[in-house]
Amino acid sequence: RGLALALASASVLASTHEVRPGATPVGRGAAVFSKYCALCHGSGGAGDGRAASMQKVPPADLTVSTRSRSYKLQIVRDGGEELGRSSSMPAWREVLSEDEIADVIEYVQTLNPNGST
Repeated sequence: RGLALALASASVLASTHEVRPGATPVGRGAAVFSKYCALCHGSGGAGDGRAASMQKVPPADLTVSTRSRSYKLQIVRDGGEELGRSSSMPAWREVLSEDEIADVIEYVQTLNPNGST
C-alpha cells in the first residue's frame, strides 16, 4: 500500500497541467486549483473536497476568506505550518512555479469577490 501511495504521489508531482496559449491568469489558476487544491478545498473552494474529512483541521473555506493576496501567496508557497496554521496545508513551492502560484491566487480571489485584495 505504501508503494502504491508513493507511486501515485510521484505521478501527481511529475505531471504538469495543460496550459493553453492565450489562457488568462484566472483560467490557468483554475486549472492548477482543479488539479492540486480541489481535493481538499473542493471544486468551488468551500473547504468541502473529497479529502476534507480526512484532515485533522478542516481546509479553509476560500469562498469566505478575507486574507490578503500576499498572505494567500505565502501560504500556498510555504504551507500552513510555516504560518502557524494547519500542517495539512502543504508547501507547494517545490511542485508549482511562482507563475502557477500567482495564477492560482488570481483564481482563488474570484471565489470571494468581497474578500481582501
